[in-house]
Amino acid sequence: MLHRDLTPPSLRETGADHEWHPHYIDVIACLYVCMLFLTWVLAPKIFHIGFLIFSASLLVYPLNHMFGDILTEIYGFNRTRRLVWMGFIAGLLFVGFTQLAIALPPPDSYTNQAAFVTIFGGLPRIIVASYIAYLCCEFTNSWIISRLKIIQKAKGFPLRAVASTAGAQAVDSLLFFTLAFAGTIPLGDLALMIFDGWLFKVLYEIVLLPVTTAVVRWIKIREGIEHFDRYKLRVFKF
Repeated sequence: MLHRDLTPPSLRETGADHEWHPHYIDVIACLYVCMLFLTWVLAPKIFHIGFLIFSASLLVYPLNHMFGDILTEIYGFNRTRRLVWMGFIAGLLFVGFTQLAIALPPPDSYTNQAAFVTIFGGLPRIIVASYIAYLCCEFTNSWIISRLKIIQKAKGFPLRAVASTAGAQAVDSLLFFTLAFAGTIPLGDLALMIFDGWLFKVLYEIVLLPVTTAVVRWIKIREGIEHFDRYKLRVFKF
C-alpha cells in the first residue's frame, strides 16, 4: 500500500510556480491555519490515558501536519513556505491580542478574569515554544516531501508522508515540549510527553493515510498538475 502509484497519467508536470495557477490552495490554507490556532489554544490542557501523558493539542496538530503534507505534495515547497510564514505572523497577532485582552481592566461584574488569565496568561511561553517547533517542524516536513517526491518520481506518496512525519515530528516534539514545559513538570513526565507525542503523531498520520491519499489524488486531478520543486529551496524568502 505504501508504494501505490498516486499519479494519474493525465497530469501535466510542472517544475516552477509560474508555470501554473492553483485553484484550491486557499481552501487547504484556511484549514491549515485553523488547525494551527486550535493547536495553540488546546496546548495548555494535559491529559493521560493510563500511564501515557499527552497535550490536548495532539487532537488537532496531526491534522495541521496532514494539510501541510497536502500543500507541499500538490503545490510545492515555495507556496507552502509562504503559508508557513503566514502562520507565524498569524501567531504573533494571536498572542499579541490575547495579552492585550488580559491587560484591559475588567468591570467589577466580570468574574472570569482570573480564569481568563490562567488560560491565556501562559500563552507567551506556549506560543514561543510553538513558534520555534512549528517553523523547524514544518520546513523539515516540507523539505522531506519535496525531495522525496523527486526521488520517487511522484510515486509512493504514503511512504513519503509517513517518512516526513516521523522526521518532522521528532523535531517538533523535542523542541515544543522541552521549551513549553521544562521546569514545570517532572523530567520523567516530560520525557514521556516527548516520546508519547511523537509516537501518537506518527500513528495518527498512518491512520489518516487513506484520507490524506484520497484528498491528494482528488485535488491533483482537479488541478490537473503534478508539481516538482526543480529549483533551489529557500526557507528565508516570503
